[in-house]
Amino acid sequence: MAHHSLVTIQKAWNGYIENGVLDVQQLRPEVANSWKRCRNLNVNPFQEVDGYINQLELRERLYNKQHLLKVARPFMDSLYNFVKGSGFQVVLTDEHGFLLEVLGDNEIVSRTQNVHLCPGGNWSEAVKGTNAIGTAIIEKKPVQIYAWEHYCQPHHFLTCSAAPIFDQDGELIGVLDISGDYRVANAHTLGMVVAAVNAIENQFRLLKATDKLYMAYRYSNALLENMSDGLISINNNGIVTEINAKGGEIFGVNPALVKGRHVDQIFNARASILQVLSDGAGYEDREIIIEKMGKKIYSSASLLRDDAGGVIGAVAVFREMNNRQLVKRPTILHSHCYTFDDIIGESMAMVAHKTWARLAAASSSTVLINGESGTGKELFAQAIHNASPRKDRQFIAINCAALPENLIESELFGYEEGTFTGAKRGGQAGKFEIADGGTIFLDEIGDMSLSVQAKLLRVIQEKKVARIGSASERPVDIRIIAATHKDLAAEVQQGNFRQDLYYRLNVLEIRVPSLRERTEDLPLLTEHLTRKIAAKLGRTEIRIQDGFLREIQLHSWPGNIRELENAIERAIIRAREGGLLTAELLDFHSQEPSQAAPIQEAKPTRIKSLREAEKDNISEALAFYEGNILKAAAKLGIGRNTLYRKMKEYDIYLA
Repeated sequence: MAHHSLVTIQKAWNGYIENGVLDVQQLRPEVANSWKRCRNLNVNPFQEVDGYINQLELRERLYNKQHLLKVARPFMDSLYNFVKGSGFQVVLTDEHGFLLEVLGDNEIVSRTQNVHLCPGGNWSEAVKGTNAIGTAIIEKKPVQIYAWEHYCQPHHFLTCSAAPIFDQDGELIGVLDISGDYRVANAHTLGMVVAAVNAIENQFRLLKATDKLYMAYRYSNALLENMSDGLISINNNGIVTEINAKGGEIFGVNPALVKGRHVDQIFNARASILQVLSDGAGYEDREIIIEKMGKKIYSSASLLRDDAGGVIGAVAVFREMNNRQLVKRPTILHSHCYTFDDIIGESMAMVAHKTWARLAAASSSTVLINGESGTGKELFAQAIHNASPRKDRQFIAINCAALPENLIESELFGYEEGTFTGAKRGGQAGKFEIADGGTIFLDEIGDMSLSVQAKLLRVIQEKKVARIGSASERPVDIRIIAATHKDLAAEVQQGNFRQDLYYRLNVLEIRVPSLRERTEDLPLLTEHLTRKIAAKLGRTEIRIQDGFLREIQLHSWPGNIRELENAIERAIIRAREGGLLTAELLDFHSQEPSQAAPIQEAKPTRIKSLREAEKDNISEALAFYEGNILKAAAKLGIGRNTLYRKMKEYDIYLA
C-alpha cells in the first residue's frame, strides 16, 4: 500500500493539530476520516491514555475468546516466524480493540509497553486515536497506519498493519495486527496479515462445515466440565491454559479467573505438574498436600506434545479420596473386563460412537445407551466403566427385564431384617449400596415399572438410598449407565416411562449401531468371533472360505452380534476335520425382517388377581404423576373420591 512521504504526512499532521486544517490531498481517505473522528471524540493528540484493563477483566476476556485464541495461535506463530528478529510484534485483539495476546522480540515488546501495546491495552480509536487496530474495527477492512498517520504523537514511532477477523456468520470477532518501528517498515506486512486472517477465517468455516469436529469440540468441553476428577493443563512457562470446574472446586479457585496465571499461584506445583516439565516424564497416583485447603489429594500427570512430538506443556488430573475409599479395597464383581479394544469395528458409525463413548468415560454424568438387542450394549457399558476414574471399583449389571417386579426393588435397594418372610437375618444390601464408588449398569431400563422408576429418580437426585423397611437413608456415590432397545421418548409419550427420569438418564446418549448399519465390519467381526469360538471349542485348525464371508454379508442379521456368534458356532461344530468354513455350513435361525412372524407376547409367569392388578395400577399412576390425585384419577378413569377410597382400601400412601 503506497504512502505519501513522511515529511508530507508530518506537515499534514501539524497543520491539522495546530490549526484544524485537514489537507485531504496529502492523506489517504481512511486516515483523514479517522482524524476527523478523533477530533470529534476529543482524543488528546499529545497525551498517552492507557485505557488499560485490570488482570481480572483481562482473564475474563481471554476466557470469553478462548475459541478465537485456539484457532488464531498457530497462524500467529507462523507470522511471528516471518518477522522474528526484525523488531516487529504480532498482536491479537478482541472486537473492541483490547489486546489478548502479543508475540514479539524483547526489544520491541519492552518499548511498546510504554504505550500499552501489550495484553490488556485498549487500542480502540476512542482511546488511542488513529491506529491500525482501532481504525480496522471502524472501517471493517485491512488498514496500515504509518508513523505520523497515527493521531497521537506518542505512537509516531510505529507502523501498524491490521486486518479484522470475521467468524463464519460474518460477525467481527477480533483483529490481527503486526506493529513495529516505522523505520523498518515492510511493504508486504499488510499482505501477510491479510493472508493469515484469511487462513483463520477459513479455519472457522471449516469447523462449522465439519459437524463431527465441531460437535466433538463442544462435547469435549462439556465433558471436561463434567469430569469427576479435577484437570489442569499448563504451557511450557507454567501458565494455566485449562482448568475444569472440579479442578476449581479442589483448589478453591474460580476456573474462569485463573486461566492465564502461573500454576504456582493456585497451589505449590513444584513437586507435581511443574516437575513433569523439568523432568520430561509423567507420574501416576502421587500424593499431594494442599496446605491452604488442609486436604490430601492424588494426582497423575503427563507431558503434552504437538504433532511433531515437541513438548508444549503438561496436563494433570487430581482426585480427592474420602475415608471410605481409602479403607475399602476395590472389588470387581463382574466376570468380564471389556475395554474399548474389545469392541470390534472400524466403520465410520462405530468409530464415531466409540470416540463419543471414550469422551463419556471421563465424565461422571449418567449415560443412556440405545441399541437393538444383541448389538453389544453391555460391552459399551463395561468399556466406559473400565476407561473411567471408577475402573478400580465395582461394576454391577442388572437386567431390569429379567427380574420380576417384586424382586427388582429388593435387588436394587436392599431390605432390612424382618421386612418380609424369608428375609435374611441382618437384612441385605442392595446393588446400589454394593456399587458405592463404582458403576451400576441398568440394562433394559425401559421395562422398569413406574413405581421403581420413582425410587430410582430419587437415588439419582439425592444420591441416597433407603432399604425396603427402613426409614434411614445411606449416601451412595455411583455412576449410572442405563441401556434400552426401546424408544424411551415414545414410551414417555405413552405414559409408560417417567419424563423426569428420562431427562435425568439421557445426559450423555450413545447409540450402538446394528449390524445392518455397519456391514463393512462383518468380515472383521467374523474373523474375530471365529478365532474366539474355535479356541473355546478346541478347533484351532478352522479357516474361513470367501463364500462363507459373502453369505454372511448378504444376511440382514436381525439378531445382531448375538445371532452372528451363534451362526458361526453352529458352522464350526458342523465343519469337518480340516476346519474349512463354507457357505453351506451357515444356518440362519432368524427370519429376515420382512418375513418375520409377529412377535408373540410372553405368557405371564403368574396371573395377578383383580385386586392385586388394581392396586398396582393405582400405585403406578400415583408414582407417574408424582402424587397428583386429579391427574392420576383422570388417567385411571375414576373420580377423585373413588381414588381416595381405593387408596385407603389398599393402604396406599403418598410419599
